[in-house]
This record gives sequence, C-alpha cells and structure tokens, in this order.
Amino acid sequence: MRAEVIRAARDLLRTEGPQAITLKAVAVRAGVTHGNVTYHFGTVAALHSALISTIIEDLTAATATAVARLRAHEIGPRDVVDVVFDALVSGGAGRLIAWLVATGAGHRLTPLYAMIAELVGGLAEGDAGEKAGGLPAVGLMMAAVVVPALGGSLIGADIEAALGLPEGSVKQVVADGMAGLREGR
Repeated sequence: MRAEVIRAARDLLRTEGPQAITLKAVAVRAGVTHGNVTYHFGTVAALHSALISTIIEDLTAATATAVARLRAHEIGPRDVVDVVFDALVSGGAGRLIAWLVATGAGHRLTPLYAMIAELVGGLAEGDAGEKAGGLPAVGLMMAAVVVPALGGSLIGADIEAALGLPEGSVKQVVADGMAGLREGR
C-alpha cells in the first residue's frame, strides 16, 4: 500500500507539481481511501518525506551506477549529466526541491545533501579524483551539474527556447565542463 501511495504522489509531482500532493489527491490517484493514506503517512509532511526518500534512493542508485560506468570508461560525462538532469527535470524532483525550499521546509532535504556529499567523496577517490584536483574540484564538478539541473527543472526548457538554443544545450555545456574538470583542465 505504501509503495502505491508513493507512486501516486510521484505521478502527481510529475504531472501537476508539488503543490498538488495532498493526502486527498494522492488517495484519489492511488485509488484508496483518504483514511488509508492517513494511516500509513499521518500527515502530508510525512508523505513528502517518504517521497523525497524514494527520489533520493532512486537518484543515488542511478548516479552511483553512472559514476561507476564513467570510472570504467563505459560512458562519458554527458551520460552522468543526463542521469542527474533526468532525475531532477523529468522526475519532478527539482520542482519538489524548489518548492520545499520556497515554503521554508528546506531542512527536509538534508538526506539529499548527504547523498551528494557521499557521491562527491566517492568521485574524489582514486586516479580520476586526483586528476581532477581532488575533493574541492570534484565538489565543484557536482555543484556544476546539480545547480544547472535544478534550474533546468524549473525554467530550463523555457530559457533555451527564449534564447533560440537547441534543446539540451545547457546539458552539453555542463557535460563539457565536467569533462574538462575530470581531465584536469
């Protein structure tokens, strides 16, 4: 039941935005009673926390896989950028993050920040991290991916269109910057 409710909340997030995630709306979307949702989550804040945790777990798994494949030279920086952008843009996570920060609930994002720090630490280890300049440079690299991805989740497509840029232009610039940092440039 919890998984179905979280899936329904995630679907609402993607289609209608974070403000649409209410206990009642999620119950309707999941095809269960409001009481069932309340029983499992109690409050909308608890539902948001469960949704954030699920999104973070999915993003962590996808990013860790992408980073491992990058280190094995199976994929390039653009592929890692695509994973982060897709999670934050297509998955709706960026809109949820922005909404939580804008409504004063940014403290609930602590697990996301911890996940990013863990990924940066993993990236900074070994030859690739040393070549890139160690932890500070890898941290900058991750920030250089996450911050544009968050902006992209809110207004990226509109800005690219307004400027007459091809779709995905910003992702390519970010990937090029990441490649440069990895190569020690």
